[in-house]
Order: sequence, then structure tokens, then C-alpha cells
Amino acid sequence: MLKCQEFNVTIRKAKREDMVQVYKLIKALAEYEKLEHQVCIDDRILQRDGFDGDSPSFTCIVAELSDGHVVGYALYYNSYSTWVGRSILLEDLYVQPAYRRNGIGKQLFMAVAKIAHDAHIRRMDFHVLSWNPAVDFYKSLGAVNFTQTEKWHLFRMDQNCLSRLFA
Repeated sequence: MLKCQEFNVTIRKAKREDMVQVYKLIKALAEYEKLEHQVCIDDRILQRDGFDGDSPSFTCIVAELSDGHVVGYALYYNSYSTWVGRSILLEDLYVQPAYRRNGIGKQLFMAVAKIAHDAHIRRMDFHVLSWNPAVDFYKSLGAVNFTQTEKWHLFRMDQNCLSRLFA
């Protein structure tokens, strides 16, 4: 495992050209979560959705080494709560395994949290698989597991389901 002093990491807002590397990290995250079969996008879709037009679908923060290699990312988007107002949903936070336990994940998380705080966003939501050791990390920062405390369940309707509704 690498130690922090062995490399220099910059946390910054992603650029269009970073999406090639971010896409590779998205695939690595999907493999880690044993859900790689669900990845249906590519770097071109990320570039279009995150950087084309007046209203990008997401914002991405990257952790970049001094040589330009992106070793982690946090991808989030704005949402809205009818109870508290403007919110952020942190869709992904991922750091390559060789760079974990060096504070990079915390730096990425805190960068998104700071953006939310500075913009007077009232809530930051994120999902974590129950078996992921990051659960303890998020709890250590003060996050509350709504599955346990408020009995919320996350539901999803995928593209096939939506198509069946209107077939």
C-alpha cells in the first residue's frame, strides 16, 4: 500500500477529457460491487451528459496524481426534497484499491460536502451496499443510515420496467 507522502494528489472538478479515466473507474467500481453487467454507458455518454448544454446531468470531482492519472472520483447531482429543499445525491465515490486508506476518499467526500455546505444545500444523500466497509467510514463522519432509523426502502424502475409500463 502506498503512503500519502509517496504521492501528491490534487482534488479538483473534473473536465470533459477526464471522463475517459472516470469511465474506467466506474467500471472498476461496478466490478467491486459485482454489478459490472449493469454498466450501460461509456465515456462519450459521460462527456455528453456532464459537459454538453446549459444544464449538465451531473458534476464530478476527481483525485489526480501529479502525472495526470486519476485514481478516484466522486460524482453527484442536484436533487430536491419537498421537506427541506435543495439537496445533493452523491451517486458514486470510488478510489482505486492501491490508493485507499490514504485519505483520498475522505478528501473526495469532503469536497462534495463543502460544495453542498457552501451552496446552502440542506441535505446530501448517498447509497452504500450493506456489505461495503465504507459504511463505517460514513457513520464516522456523522451519516445516518435511514434504512435502520426511518425504515426507508430504495426502489428502482429500470428501462425495461419503464418500457413495459408504456407498451
